[in-house]
Amino acid sequence: MKKIPFNRYFKHSTKTVAVLILLACASGPADLNEFTSYFLPESATVQEGDGRYHYTQQFLYLDEYSDSLQLGENTNAQAWANYAGVSEAVAYNYFYTETANNTLPNRLMLKGNKAAVSYLQFAKAVEKAYQPAVHSWEESYKDSLVLVESFQTARQLASTTTDVFLKERYAFQAVKLAMMNYQPEDCLEIYETFIQPLKTKTFISDWAFARKAGATLSLGDTAKAIYEFALVFERCPSRRREADLSLRSKGIKFQEKALSYCQNDAEKAAVYALCAIQPLEDGLPMLKKIVELNPKNKLIELITAREINKNEYYSLGEIPYVEDTAAFENRRAESSTYFEQLGEFNANNAENKSLGNPAFWYTAASYIAYVNKNYDKSGDYLTKAQAASTQNSYLKQQMSIQQMLLLIAKQDKITPEFENQAIGMLEQFRKSDNFRVVNAYTRACGLLAKMYRGQPLDDKKSGGWLSGCSSKKQENAGGIHLAKAFLLESAASWQSRPQNADGYASAFATNTDRYAVEDSASAESVQEVLKYIQQPTLGDFDKRLVKLSGIDANYMYIVLGRKYLSQHHYAEAAEAFGKVSPQTWKQEPFATYLDSNPFYINPDNGQNAEETVTPATFAKRMTELEKKMKAGDAEAAYLLGCGAYNTGYWGNSWILSQRQWSSAEYQYMYPPRDLSGEDYFAATQAKTYFEKALQLTKNSEIAAKAAFGASMCERNAFKLFEAAEGRNVGYSENEQAAFMARMNAESKKRLGAYFGLLKSKYPTTQYTREVIEECSTYRDFIGQ
Repeated sequence: MKKIPFNRYFKHSTKTVAVLILLACASGPADLNEFTSYFLPESATVQEGDGRYHYTQQFLYLDEYSDSLQLGENTNAQAWANYAGVSEAVAYNYFYTETANNTLPNRLMLKGNKAAVSYLQFAKAVEKAYQPAVHSWEESYKDSLVLVESFQTARQLASTTTDVFLKERYAFQAVKLAMMNYQPEDCLEIYETFIQPLKTKTFISDWAFARKAGATLSLGDTAKAIYEFALVFERCPSRRREADLSLRSKGIKFQEKALSYCQNDAEKAAVYALCAIQPLEDGLPMLKKIVELNPKNKLIELITAREINKNEYYSLGEIPYVEDTAAFENRRAESSTYFEQLGEFNANNAENKSLGNPAFWYTAASYIAYVNKNYDKSGDYLTKAQAASTQNSYLKQQMSIQQMLLLIAKQDKITPEFENQAIGMLEQFRKSDNFRVVNAYTRACGLLAKMYRGQPLDDKKSGGWLSGCSSKKQENAGGIHLAKAFLLESAASWQSRPQNADGYASAFATNTDRYAVEDSASAESVQEVLKYIQQPTLGDFDKRLVKLSGIDANYMYIVLGRKYLSQHHYAEAAEAFGKVSPQTWKQEPFATYLDSNPFYINPDNGQNAEETVTPATFAKRMTELEKKMKAGDAEAAYLLGCGAYNTGYWGNSWILSQRQWSSAEYQYMYPPRDLSGEDYFAATQAKTYFEKALQLTKNSEIAAKAAFGASMCERNAFKLFEAAEGRNVGYSENEQAAFMARMNAESKKRLGAYFGLLKSKYPTTQYTREVIEECSTYRDFIGQ
């Protein structure tokens, strides 16, 4: 979990409370559909609105807020506009806006079409009588009496009305009202009586047929309902979503019997197509049938992309939280064979003239060959894909992604030519907000970083389908190559994501964490980075890499200074911080989080609590205090302890050594680790300084301060012990009470050394009296 400083607009009075809250996490998925994937489903040719059927681990790829296509509304408004001789905007306003006016019925009345006005009034009454809840927190409304009466009226007028336009609509209303009144038998009968005989049918008849399919499902004939919904999905774009949801919401899967209702091969292909986009279906067998039955079916490419993405979900990355882990593992084990079959299918389709769009099929075949580590074949397919014609910008982008991944996979060693090719490819993907593009960009950066370090490129255990890349050793894996590796990993981090016009940068789960990259780098490595980016004459590749990384020398000197400060190398830290622009310390996060005196510990130790420092002045003073301590100055040793303490986790100036802080990190760190040996949490060095002050001083006030400072370090160590011991304690009252009793006893033992010194040796000092006033832990210790 990544932690970032709070927004600078928090007022000073709220800062203490704000910091104690677990700070906001970055790099969570900006797209809820995100999983490890490198194949863009948009590469497939689809009809408008069909993007909702791309593969996702969610219910639908687009939620109700993102899925804004209004085919039904637009189609109906256009039909009424043509019928009434008005603009489409007038018709749309009457039916679908909250500020609807009566322009449409008024125009019809002026033309003497009272029958149409009567229908509009009837339809509005039905709509008012039945208002289903759109959201779970809303209540539905239904006037059953009005709906029953309206059903009889619609049935009668469907029989007697002579206007073809209105007759179809009254028949539709009767079909719809039958289902609203839970009368599926009547729904079927009315459809057969009034809709089926119509010589001219429009989309309204398809809307009625969709209701008929719902009635069929209600009556328990699932196989026939699958067939009917498949026809709706195939021929009525304005009811595709409803047809799909009718199966999806009930978890209905393919049934062989549904094919028995089909009149021709195209209808069979439609059944396979609708079932293939349902969750938990293996679509490849159905895809093969669709290609055989109707190669012109418009879902073939979409389903193919779904199958590629689905197999990526099971093959790549960590196993997500699932109830049936064994089932997921089985699917993962099958994924390699499934990819081989998908690859053969796509390669054959690329040569199938009846399908068309060879650019898509060759690209898909190329990607799967890459997945299967057949890089030569992947390259051959990609060359053919690039030679084919396409206007799909996503497909072109997919080709570029594969060209980048193939370039890295096939490269034996790093050369200037390779570097220039690679940086150009990375640059074109850096700003993308498509999670798959970001996945590929992050992977490419990581693989290149490994190449510079001379590490194996496979990032999975042996046998993983994307493993097996050879180790590409560099003759010189140090120096400049380590610097380049650092910059590439930084470039892939969420912190380096480019901001949009609103100052917001969307982060993705696959992005790396620049802070983790920094933490794993030694001070020597950071110096190599500084040496590299400050070369007197940077080459073109070098300039572009530094820009891609999003960091500069000013930033890296802060990183270096913090590293030295964490190691208590104060002179080196002062030198590094001294090279940072002074203006930096006036900006965030330092403006908010470095507003306390790091040489002050409560109770008042004689220092001015309001005095502030910069990292540069702090490190310089620590350097001077260290020299004085070595010369025998006890107060200098004490102040060194205060400074070292306050740069730690429990200090008031943690920002000096860290970029981030969380109130829960020592308790809920995942995965858990032993923090007792980490100076930042345990304040080990600070305790050493306080102990040195006790050794050097003959002044009882300084000794009391040093003893209390050392006791605070012991308290830190105890907090770490308590958190570690409490991880597996249950939540029952008895378990909690027993744990607290044990910890109270432990605290007496673990905090006794220096509290005991205050009590026994310095009880009458002014400082000890202040401690009694200010510190409840000490009062508990001495029994007051």
